[in-house]
Formats: sequence, structure tokens, C-alpha cells
Amino acid sequence: MLGSLWLVSVTTDTHYNKLPILRHCYFKLPRAEITFEGVTMSFENDQYRELFIEEAKEHIDTITKSMLILEKEPENQEVINMLFRSAHTLKGSSGMMGFKDFQELTHAMEDIFDDMRKGNKPSCELISLLLECVDALTLRLDNIQNHVEGDIDYESYKARLHGMESQLSNMIAQKDQGAKPAEQPQPAENKPVTVEPVVVVPDSQCPQLADGERCFTINLKFSSGCGFKSIRAGMVLDKLAEVARIVKSVPAKNELEEQKLNHGFKLVVTSKVDEKELEATAKQVLEIEEVAVTSFNEPSSALNSIMPAAVLASDVGGSTIYNVTVENKAVTKVTPTETQAAAQTVRVKFDQLDKLMNLVGELVINKIALLQVTADHHTGDGLKRITENIDRLTADLQDLVMQVRMVPVSQVFDRFPRLVRDLSLKEKKKIELIMEGREIEVDRSVLDEIGEPLIHLLRNSVDHGIELPEERQATGKIETGQIVLSAQRNGNQVIIEIYDDGAGIDPEKIKISAAKKGLATQAELDKMTKEQIINLIFLPGFSTAKELTETSGRGVGMDVVKTKIAALGGTVHIDSQIAKGTRTTIKLPITLAIIQAILVTDSKETFAIPTSQVSEIVRIKKCNVQKLGRTEAIVVRDHVIPMMHLHKLLHLPDSDEEELELLIIYLGDENTKMALAVDSVLRQQDILVKSLNDALSGIKGVSGATILGDGQVVLVLDVGQFVKHNRSA
Repeated sequence: MLGSLWLVSVTTDTHYNKLPILRHCYFKLPRAEITFEGVTMSFENDQYRELFIEEAKEHIDTITKSMLILEKEPENQEVINMLFRSAHTLKGSSGMMGFKDFQELTHAMEDIFDDMRKGNKPSCELISLLLECVDALTLRLDNIQNHVEGDIDYESYKARLHGMESQLSNMIAQKDQGAKPAEQPQPAENKPVTVEPVVVVPDSQCPQLADGERCFTINLKFSSGCGFKSIRAGMVLDKLAEVARIVKSVPAKNELEEQKLNHGFKLVVTSKVDEKELEATAKQVLEIEEVAVTSFNEPSSALNSIMPAAVLASDVGGSTIYNVTVENKAVTKVTPTETQAAAQTVRVKFDQLDKLMNLVGELVINKIALLQVTADHHTGDGLKRITENIDRLTADLQDLVMQVRMVPVSQVFDRFPRLVRDLSLKEKKKIELIMEGREIEVDRSVLDEIGEPLIHLLRNSVDHGIELPEERQATGKIETGQIVLSAQRNGNQVIIEIYDDGAGIDPEKIKISAAKKGLATQAELDKMTKEQIINLIFLPGFSTAKELTETSGRGVGMDVVKTKIAALGGTVHIDSQIAKGTRTTIKLPITLAIIQAILVTDSKETFAIPTSQVSEIVRIKKCNVQKLGRTEAIVVRDHVIPMMHLHKLLHLPDSDEEELELLIIYLGDENTKMALAVDSVLRQQDILVKSLNDALSGIKGVSGATILGDGQVVLVLDVGQFVKHNRSA
């Protein structure tokens, strides 16, 4: 930062492998204060701490993704450049904020990336070490965000990195000694040759000299060890502005990046002072190695002398004329200047989106009330037309807010390549992770909750699914196992699948483990189908691991998966074949805020049940209900389905209805169903789910509440949780 000039990183719309390229430039912000080269400037640290944290997280995420790409594509120069830029920006911004440990570590990483730019291929060990550095930076960033003390032990990391750096330098030197200078190819006689563009600069675009003014070019070169070239370039501009008028600079003032300043800093100025005073003024800034001032009679000549023709033409609005030779025929091609507008975005805090969603939900409730009033009172056509317009506009607004809250699943998926890489190295397995459907969008509230279940499933695939390379080769498989993580949209649901081509799940091993842990008797196990046996892995405490490790053996993984998915109103299903692999399918609602629900009544009370939990609705007479021991059941299309009454689950009085309406409910997965008997089904409608307060939030089977159009408060039920709670009671 310089005076009121602050270094801000922005994201351009240029991407490589869907990774954003982050650049930094200067913007005027409210006055701040730091001490830099003896000059004191003020700023509110907390005001910029959040900006630094937000930017640093983006750069760390970019470095992580780029490192994983680089491990597979070690010669990818674009990725190496991206790594260098991110490390360099982190070094500069952390230094500006006073986080020396952060700055020192990123500086050491920058040196490694600089060596890579010289042509050296990184080893697997170097990638692992750099990822360790990223973990240290992430932890430090969390501490900064939470105002927790604890600096990085950067000296130990620097020592290890410098050891790697010396190895890289030796390899580069050996490569340079063995390299032979390439012969320059001679162009063929009729080969097309492109001539440098000729720029036509209109005189109207050149500045007019005042009386006594002269035009100068100033070429500056920074010393080789200069840090913060972009800051010093800004200081030069401020100093020169005191005695001269800045006409042009290369790079431009809003593009003062370190890399662009490596070859110097050029300016065109007009001033009434002479060359020596301009030179002395520029040299007031430290670490300026050379200053060359040249006088010109015409500003246009000065502009042409410091700038590439194509850049100048773009800036002054002239036309670039290319003279080309094609088959010995001269052709002149004029390319007009084009201006492309960058995509504009604004960042909004998530709690503000929550408030906006709540307001839209209230609007939806009042819209339903208005529709009911107009329907009951048979109002005139005018009011009916207005009501219909409000209905349409409210629906459009609801859809728009829902879209604003939607984020791509890539925000969660992109964490997993690093996880799978580290686990596979630890388990000494070769695994390729393929991710599909990263662009599929879900509500942020859903996305925040699915990370943990997916981590457990991926750990299981690595630990229990994929075999060791020699085991895979012995069974005729390629030694590299494959895990596919995919997402797809299906109506109001998102379907996430994790498939691995590993050993599969052996039902016999599950039966042995379940019997040993007392989760089921042998007689019960003998009556179970293969699918029911596989579903035993969802029971708390179940595990087939022979020993306790960091990744398995505790018996909590799959139980957490099912509980978390059920709490989100989703289902999980496992399909596995021995020696072929396992496919786990998760179905989740797109959003948890405004959902479609079925309104039912039982014992004169009204309840809402999310449609995502309901398979179908059937109507039967009480006389058709059959008894199977202590359990009631019905037959639907030759399938026997156990039945429970809603009023019994809720301990409400019995009803005298002779006919019952049954909601066929999913219990955790698509193949485990139960019939829920209610007195009547009212209708299906959109509802806004309101969370319960702390005193009521622990009630099993109640996921929230909603308000109907007539003002009635209705509980939103999670039937699966109710059934599970009653069975365990």
C-alpha cells in the first residue's frame, strides 16, 4: 500500500483447466497506515484482514489444484506459471499485512516454482513437500481468521525446500551443459512471413505541450534483488507526479505486476524541469539501479519509442495494419480494435442470502394466503388478474433467489483429489480419481453438509475397495485402480455416485463380523437377502477392518453417512459385486430452504412431509390391513410393506376413519420402504422450512416448521427418524 493506494488481487476471466488466474493491481481505498521505508501510513488492520484471508484462500486453493495437475503433467508451463504467480502474490500480500512467517514460507515456495520455470520436472517427493507447506499455510490462515496465536515454523520448511532447490539447480545445470544450441531454421522462399505491425497514431490522441514544457521518456531499471517492484513503481509515479505530468507508462498504472516490471519501467512525461531533475526525482525511490531520461520534440515520437506498436494502437484507438506475404502476393489486412467487457460479479455474505431467502419465503406464504382469500370470496376479474400476476412474479423471484444460492458441487469435489492422493500414497496403492458433473449446482446449505459423508465413502473406497497393485495384477486387472465421483441433476434432486473397480463387498465377511459384534443373530442373518446383509454396514459400530488404522476400523464411517444423508432428506443405496467393485448412490434434494411437501391430517392435526421422502400414495380400507406378528402390513403390487400409523408415532388419539391414505416412505434407501397411514392427504405445495429453536431442535423426527397461507403453524416431519427412534426406544 502506498498512501491511500492498496494492492488488491482480482480474478480475471482467463482459465486453465478451470482454474482462475489471479492478478493484482492498485486501487484507491480509504486512507490507511503502515510503516514502509521510514514512511508511516495508517490503515485499519481488521478492515483489510478479511480481504487478505479471502484472497489467500483462493490462492491456496489454486496452488493445491495446480500441484495435483503438475504431478500428472510435469511439463505444463501454464500451470507452473500459475503456481509462481499465486505464491508471489501470497508473499507480497502477507508481507504487507505483517505476517512474516507466511511471507517467508511463500517466498521459499516461489523460489522452487521459479526453478521449475527454468525447465526442471518436479519429483513426487517435492510435490508432497510443497503440499505440506500448503497445509501449514492453511492452518496459519485459520489461526489468523480466528485470532489465534501460532506462527509457522518456516525455518524447517525453508531448510527442506532449499535442499530440494539445490537438487533442482544441479539437475538444471547438468541439463544446460548437455544441451546443444539449436540451429535456426531458414525460411522457405515462398513461406508466408509476418511483418511487425505498423501503427497509425492520430495526432488528436497525443497530449498538447504547454508553454515551457518538454516531452521526455524515462527508462527505469530495478536492482536485481529488488522486492516489491510494483510498490516501488507506484512510488516513482507519485514522486514524478510532483514535478511532471505523466502521459503514459509501460506497464500501465493499473497493471503494475512484478513480472511485467522485471524488464524495467518506462514512462512518457511532460515537464518544465530538465533531465537531471527528473533523474534525481526518480532516484529518490530506493533500489532503482538505472534511470535514463531522453528528451523528445514531439509526444508521438516519445510514445512510439517506449511502447510495442500493438499495445499503443489499442490504447490510442488507432488501427493496426499488418503487411503479410502469401504466395508472393502482398496483402494488407486491417484489424480493428475490439474491447471485451469482463464478466462482472459481486460477493455477498451467505447470511445475507439466508435473510433474502427468508423474506422470499414469507412472501410465498402471503401469496398463498392471498390466493386462498380470492378463491374463497369469488372476487372480480380485476383483483383476480392482479393476484395471478403476483403469483407469477413471486414464483419468478423465488426461482431467482434459489439460483443465486446455488453453487457448483466442484466446491466440495475439488477437495478430494488431494485426499485420494495422500491416502493412496499411504496405503501404497495406485489410484486414479475421475470427477464428473462438477458443474452441477445445489443449494449452499446442502453443499455444506455433504462433504463429510463423501469423505467417508472415498476413504472406504481407498482402504477397503481398491486392492494393492500386485493383487490387482494377480486377478487380471490393471494395477491402477479407478474411483469415479459423479454428480447429475434429476428433477428436484441431485444424484451423487461413488464407484470403484475394487474388490467389492463380500456378504459372508459382513455376516461373520455382524455375528461377532452381536449386531444380529445367526438365524436372523441366514434369513437376510444379499442387499439386507450389505446394508448392515450402516449400523453403528460395524467394521470389517482387521486392525485399527487412521482411515478405518472405528465403525463410525457408514453410520455417519446414512445419518447425515437422512437428515438432509436424502437416501443412500449400495450395489456391490465381488471382485468387480462397489457403487454407492446418494440422492439429495436440491435445496433445504423452500421445498415441496405433502400436507396430511391425522387425528385432526396437520403435518407436512417432504415429497423427497415419499415414493407413492395409495388408499386402502382398514379391513385390508394384515397382521404379521406384532407388525401391521399391507400388500402393494405383490410386495408386503410394513405399516405404521402416524398418530401412534406421535402418541395422538386414534381416529374413526374407515379408509386410510398411505404414504409409501423411503427409510434411508430406495429399497427399504414403509407405509405411513394418515387420515387424509390434503395437497402438495411449496413450503418454507423454518428451523426450530434450541429447546426444540433435539426432537427426533421433526426437521422444522412452516406457516401455511391461513397462518397455521405446521411441523415438518422426518418420518425415517421417527421410525428409527421408536424402534430403538
